Amino acid sequence: MAKSLMDYLDLRKKHTPRNGARRAKLFSLAGVVGLLLVLAPPPLASAHGEQSQQPFERTSTVAFYDTQFSTDRLDVGQELTITGTLRIMNSWPDHTIAPPDLGYLTVNTPGPVFMVEEREMSGMFTPQSVKVSKGGIYPYKIVLKARIPGTWHVHPAMAMEGTGTLVGEGKYITINDAGTFTEPQTLSDGRNVDLASYGLGRVVIWHVLGLLVAVAYAAFWLRKSLLQRAAVVNAGGGATLVTPKERNVSIGIAIVALVLGLGGYAYAQVFDGPHIPPQVARLSPVPQTPSGLARQLETQVQSAVFQEKTGTLVLKVNVDNKSNSPVRLDRLQFADYVVTVTDGAKPDTDGVATVSPSGPIPPGGSSNLTVELDARSLLSRNLLPTNDAQIRVTGLMFFQDAAGQTSTSEINELTSGVLPEYGTQ
Repeated sequence: MAKSLMDYLDLRKKHTPRNGARRAKLFSLAGVVGLLLVLAPPPLASAHGEQSQQPFERTSTVAFYDTQFSTDRLDVGQELTITGTLRIMNSWPDHTIAPPDLGYLTVNTPGPVFMVEEREMSGMFTPQSVKVSKGGIYPYKIVLKARIPGTWHVHPAMAMEGTGTLVGEGKYITINDAGTFTEPQTLSDGRNVDLASYGLGRVVIWHVLGLLVAVAYAAFWLRKSLLQRAAVVNAGGGATLVTPKERNVSIGIAIVALVLGLGGYAYAQVFDGPHIPPQVARLSPVPQTPSGLARQLETQVQSAVFQEKTGTLVLKVNVDNKSNSPVRLDRLQFADYVVTVTDGAKPDTDGVATVSPSGPIPPGGSSNLTVELDARSLLSRNLLPTNDAQIRVTGLMFFQDAAGQTSTSEINELTSGVLPEYGTQ
């Protein structure tokens, strides 16, 4: 074995100059390519990631509507308020994902560009996850403080246990490079601190210490050529690679790392305090009471037909108006896509739907409405699942009476299967 190993190493020495020159050329070429990649300006990436989610996740789970942003431009340290209403849909697909029970009101942003100052559901302060119920309607409010300058796409969102984060309508918000971000707080021991920088120096110190240990350990093992070690292993001498000295050094570095970890814990116990474990309180916001109009209006989607050639979605809706005021269909919403009902518009117009018969539904009357809208807009937003195992359409219909009172009804997944008509002209 020893002789064969020596023969192998002698053979490597004979070819070292040529192989070394070849490796030098390859490394030089790789260095030039790497330098060009570093110097080249990166392309600007921009996309709506929520459109990658399955249609049922966006339309049948949590619906955000009447979303309002207090501003679209502010300075660092100023506040942005998002208000609106979220609805846990009755059409929540229990057969596909876990039933809705626990949710967390939040925002979806490209990193920590804002800090959440306040969040409310149904007027209740909700700093943690809350209990929700299917069919529940919750007015919400989120107050954010601007941190990092730039233009950012911001969504209100609801993170549901077992499902993931479900987002509402988004908007681009510009944070000007002006102002200062601070977050003053009073600790339980009476100290006044700024959470924007509190403990930052200690975090940096411990990271640097850990990095030094890691670099020292890596440098110790990389002091020998990896190719040389590979040659020894290939020749069957792997058992001789690690020397007693190297074992002792590795044990020493492990002890240093352990001492650093335990020392950091001991330091925090001695110099910080008092220590209080994170507190958990499972609140249950009270769902909004349905409006008087909602209690007197009954709707039922009879059918949903996708006309493939014309690109039109046709809904047949039965409406029974038991109120004492005329009612009309005002708009529809699928996830964050809003379609407004307009008399005289063509159904192939983006964001517009037509209804026949036109005009309001009289008090005490009923009507079978035919609603037509451009399905190509739904397809382009990945909201119409024409290639899924269950071709369903789910959304909201908003009705309004003469006094401006509104009622929200669901286009329910369980009753609104899409029937494709591929031969329709």
